[in-house]
Amino acid sequence: MTTTTYQFRNNPQQLGPLQQVLDPITRHDLAKIPIRPGRRALDIGAGAGSITRHLADTVGPTGTVLAVDRDTDLLDPTAVIEVYQRDLRNGLDLPIAPGSIDLVHSRCVLEHLANRADLLTPMTTLLRPGGWLLLGEIVYSRALIHHAPTGDDNHLIYRVIHAILDTLATGGTDLDWGNNTHSHLLDLKMTHVHSRTRADTWTGGGPGCQLLADNARQLHDRLLHADLDDADLCRFSELMADPTVALRGYQYTSTLAQKPE
Repeated sequence: MTTTTYQFRNNPQQLGPLQQVLDPITRHDLAKIPIRPGRRALDIGAGAGSITRHLADTVGPTGTVLAVDRDTDLLDPTAVIEVYQRDLRNGLDLPIAPGSIDLVHSRCVLEHLANRADLLTPMTTLLRPGGWLLLGEIVYSRALIHHAPTGDDNHLIYRVIHAILDTLATGGTDLDWGNNTHSHLLDLKMTHVHSRTRADTWTGGGPGCQLLADNARQLHDRLLHADLDDADLCRFSELMADPTVALRGYQYTSTLAQKPE
């Protein structure tokens, strides 16, 4: 059993902004895949279920979406959606026949797990020949602050963002995983492997800066060991709500691959 701990909680303050930031990217990627009504999809790390529901709309009443998460409190089963509570640190143990899934999707999950590479094999095994795998992760990138009220504020935002990333990395999150997924999928003989990296501008008060503020709140005690104090973190929270603040948000890499026919 892998004992790496999850570093963020499944709560609306975390998942709401995350969905607002990443759902448009994920939907754009999913639109490239010919998932028709009646198909079967697996959403690993479904969180609050926004992509699960999108997939349910896509496969329609004759299809099935299996939603998996360690915390399923925010997931509601329906006639189309099946919900499974699983701790992926123990592997991907689901009542699904190999080769029976048309799409496997996972976002911002594997980078947090020490057994991330091991989970790719059961994911691809569950896919039918010709099925698709879509993975997405936040990857490490240098913070870029476009505007802040003062030079000191600019420097503080930079320091806190990098402290968040460094704290996650120290806790076991692999912020290079999204960059390495492509090569792992090629090693597994997946085809049509394509990766896309994107980083958008986030402004104070918007969902991206709300996400940063919540990340800092959840990691508060650990950030105090990164040459930051309570006053710094309080000011950071204020800045993330200031509409004059503009910065380059987290860099996100998605990788799409198809299982050979």
